[in-house]
Amino acid sequence: MFNELFEILAEAVTVRDPGGEIVYANAAALAYLGFSSVEELKATTSQSIMDDYLVEDEHGRPLSHSEIPSVRVLRGEPPRPMLMRLVSRSSGEQRWTFLKTTALRDEDGELLGALTVIEDVTAVKNAEIRTGVLAESGRMLAADLDYHQTLRNVAEAAVPSLADYCSVDLVDEQGQMERVAACHRDPAEQELEAELRELPAARLESDHPVARVVATGTSELFSELTTADLEEAARDEHHLGILHQLGPRSLMIVPMRVPNRTIGVMTLATAASQRRFDPQDVELAEQLGRRAAVAVENARLHTKLSEIATTLQSVLLPRELPEIPGWELASLYRPAETDLRVDVGGDFYEFLEHEGTWFGVFGDVTGKGIQAAALTTLMRTGTRVACRIQPQPAAILARLDEALSQESGHALCTALCMCLHRDHMVISSAGHPQAIIVGHDGSLREVPTPGPVLGAFPDATWPEDNVSLTPGELIVFYTDGVTETPGDGGRFGVERLREFLSQQAGTAPASVLNLLDAELTEFTGGAALTDDVAVVALRARPRSE
Repeated sequence: MFNELFEILAEAVTVRDPGGEIVYANAAALAYLGFSSVEELKATTSQSIMDDYLVEDEHGRPLSHSEIPSVRVLRGEPPRPMLMRLVSRSSGEQRWTFLKTTALRDEDGELLGALTVIEDVTAVKNAEIRTGVLAESGRMLAADLDYHQTLRNVAEAAVPSLADYCSVDLVDEQGQMERVAACHRDPAEQELEAELRELPAARLESDHPVARVVATGTSELFSELTTADLEEAARDEHHLGILHQLGPRSLMIVPMRVPNRTIGVMTLATAASQRRFDPQDVELAEQLGRRAAVAVENARLHTKLSEIATTLQSVLLPRELPEIPGWELASLYRPAETDLRVDVGGDFYEFLEHEGTWFGVFGDVTGKGIQAAALTTLMRTGTRVACRIQPQPAAILARLDEALSQESGHALCTALCMCLHRDHMVISSAGHPQAIIVGHDGSLREVPTPGPVLGAFPDATWPEDNVSLTPGELIVFYTDGVTETPGDGGRFGVERLREFLSQQAGTAPASVLNLLDAELTEFTGGAALTDDVAVVALRARPRSE
């Protein structure tokens, strides 16, 4: 009766006698184990059956016959389920098997044998592995914009879940293949793998399998590698010797494609695991290749944008302050820090001499990035031209306003323009934060009278203030990046800046700005700045100096 029940079960069922030999297997078990009858199965020892497979637990640890649940139960140990990976040494087929064993006892409790239910969970486990590889690779691809490190991480994500070995080759700017990443599951083989990296890459004009995949964008699968396949892949005899030492069984080469072109290939191989790749493995590797290709292109784009931004910043950063007779000057400039360094800001200052008189302009154009960079250049260049045409602060602002009005996109700019004299300063404002003058006793006054923002209104005019100065008074010009600096208590703000400056009477300009820089850093808790910070401090020297 029990035999009839077992025969109709879809699950594979076996029974071992107390001696450890399989004495019964239902039809599902016979089919799963590859036998045509119970008699044929009985004629084969359990150990020889297991020897036909490479057997590992779910973590990749090799399993011996003595560790099988049914054998352990017969030794009197408690029954524990086990998940195993089996790879046929002859076919390379991989299967995942879940074993559940129960001890069989008579009425007196004597052990009669062990009953094992064998569940084929290959489909479920393969799906889990594929999902895991894609999830892990996705996390790694998003974690770093250094694509060399990212691709090394991806190669490691593919090993050993998908392959025993994975390498990544990219087409460089000269159209040559460049090995950028490689990983092997066996640390003992890393030395051989390192030798492979040192060998010349495949030439794209050759008929090498890697070159074919780059040219066609189509994957190539070598399910069972032959000696002829290895000879075709080898660049020379030395390379062939290394390949024989590694002993690959199965190999696939998949393209790393972005729209309209292949930027590289991923090569994956099995060796010690003995398994053979199938079309499903190729499909997974292709998904991995596409994701990696997008990450590489994004990283390359980021690198190019960073290079552009660096070039722009080198041009746009304020020049070293000039030596102005009778004046002490110091500056503080900290650009905003963003993930994409192309986010160039628009804070600027410029000091220039015209016929023995020194002029300064301090400003902040609206926006970020390339547009802000272009406007900053326009303002700085326009200042030099306007100073020669009509060297008066309000007239210079008018010229800058005229230049902005010719720009599309409603370009705006705040600015202060000043003309320095020994005992006074002529200054004009275009919507910019007022300069703060720190008196000898720490008292503060703010100048000049506010005027309209540049580029905002037609037919605008700008007032000029004639500000008297005494030697030793500190004058501070700043952009709103200072007052808008974020911290735990909100924004740094004008009041906090005023309180700080009121304590700096008699302090040299360079020292004041060093202290202000430290104050801002402490206020932000060391966090990155979200806006540019630009400050210039100056004071008139005594006549004797």
